[in-house]
Amino acid sequence: MLLPLKNFKIILGLCVGICILFMYISQSMQEGKILTIKTPRWLSAYRDPEFNNSMEGKNKTFTSIVEVNDALRLETKVRVLCWIMTSPKTLYKKCKAVKETWGKRCNKVLFFSSQTDANFPAIGLNVSEGRQHLTEKTMMAFTYIYHNHLNDADWFMKADDDTYVIVENLRYFLSSKNSSLPVYYGHWFKPFLKQGYYSGGAGYVLSKEALRRFGKFSNKSCVKAGHYEDVDLGRCMDKLGVLTGSSHDDQGRSRFHCFDPKTMLFRGFPSWYLEYDKYGAKKNNMSDYAISFHYIAPANMYLLDYYVYHLRPYGLYKRIHEAAHGKL
Repeated sequence: MLLPLKNFKIILGLCVGICILFMYISQSMQEGKILTIKTPRWLSAYRDPEFNNSMEGKNKTFTSIVEVNDALRLETKVRVLCWIMTSPKTLYKKCKAVKETWGKRCNKVLFFSSQTDANFPAIGLNVSEGRQHLTEKTMMAFTYIYHNHLNDADWFMKADDDTYVIVENLRYFLSSKNSSLPVYYGHWFKPFLKQGYYSGGAGYVLSKEALRRFGKFSNKSCVKAGHYEDVDLGRCMDKLGVLTGSSHDDQGRSRFHCFDPKTMLFRGFPSWYLEYDKYGAKKNNMSDYAISFHYIAPANMYLLDYYVYHLRPYGLYKRIHEAAHGKL
């Protein structure tokens, strides 16, 4: 029995449509395979609309750039005091780079050494130099800040003189936190303490309440000297009821880093790190709003500063400039 001409045309049209759809899906899958092969695994985290050339992507980029004004707003709303642990030998090498790059973006920056240097300036602590004295240095520095600068900031960040911090991202992260609560944040390590502790090299930031408790009760609860600064400070915070917490972004990507960007990008981690990291390094794709990196040589401080604050992709700089000056 022959089908009516009308039904035959409908069936033929459906067949043609299915064939075209099949060809389209096959081509899309093939393109996806090629992209997966060519793209490094760590880069896959950055394949989102903000980085493509579609109109939708451009609109989303435009919207995010408008928010650049938030950095200026947060500078007064989220006050951060940064203090840098250094030594007389590295003050005019490493700390000079810190002072001329990221340090100037803190609301207040202090440099602590074993000797006073009024010209730099650096605050001298009554402590000997050497890794075995880092705990003593840290405890004395926080004590000094408690007595002299408690009301100058809402958050108090400790960093080494080879740590690079993107202060705007630090403020952005802290803007959703309460400095009146006993908390501190950093690159989370899990051994030795039930609640863990934070890497000294990546830097850690104490809330105002955490510093207040330290200033009032550390003499009774915390060691004045020890062998491992970050573990000793973590144990001190634990005894004072100061809590640790995650600093990962909403996609589970890390913000504080105890290694340099190259190590984090290519995941060349030593075995101890895989054991120490709170998440077993499984979630260490870096956040778009990364806060800190460690083991940064002075020359690379300036290099990072150029990449973060000066390098601009053509076609976006005008938008950023206009947004920053309220012309959008």
